Amino acid sequence: MYLMICDDQKSELETMKQIVSEYAAVHSELSLEIECFSNPFAMLEEIGKSGVPDIALLDICMPGVLGTEIAREILSKSENSTDIVFLTTSPDFAVEAFSLHVSDYLTKPYTRERLTDTLDRVIEKRRNRLYVPIPCGKEIHRIDLYQVLYAEAKNHSVEIHLKSGNCLKTRTSLTEFGKLVQNASGFVMVGASYIVNLRCVQNLLETTLEMANGETVPVPRRLRGALKKQYFDFYTREATGK
Repeated sequence: MYLMICDDQKSELETMKQIVSEYAAVHSELSLEIECFSNPFAMLEEIGKSGVPDIALLDICMPGVLGTEIAREILSKSENSTDIVFLTTSPDFAVEAFSLHVSDYLTKPYTRERLTDTLDRVIEKRRNRLYVPIPCGKEIHRIDLYQVLYAEAKNHSVEIHLKSGNCLKTRTSLTEFGKLVQNASGFVMVGASYIVNLRCVQNLLETTLEMANGETVPVPRRLRGALKKQYFDFYTREATGK
């Protein structure tokens, strides 16, 4: 697990590094790699070279740029799979921060226990995610399956539509992609051309599924009854845990 810390105040940066380093020593099974930056632009440069972190601890008020802007840049590169935690002296950015769906917003001074509790919660949530590598041309993208809206077979490829609005295209069949998601609950085949994440279905219409981003997926007549049952069964299991 790869964690980045960014704060322009040296004392704050050292405090965070010490707390996280001690946390990593206690939780050696995580193989937690930590990298610290006092300059947010240097952090972004390193991300361009080595990739996005799993977790980022960010100050908000830094010279030349706000931590919220850095967070947006990281999330755009990570397909929203990076967990962001803000640590700041100002409560003024809380609404903007949580609009980015960050994992936590800690106001300074915070206690060691408060930060380690946040790390516990974030890491436990990450353990419950399912990540898969998707080859796209010469690149390989690691995606969180629960960020997938739907996948569509098109021209001997599969287009994977993500909650972020991005679309990844990979040279494979829908059957092969289906094998990647078979261990993740809530994914269903819809005809011969689509696999849909039921979590992201906003409405079941007469002939289509309306997804959370407003796009629609056609449903063949012969599948409508069975799909409706799958949808309700899935949400019943989610609600009851059975």
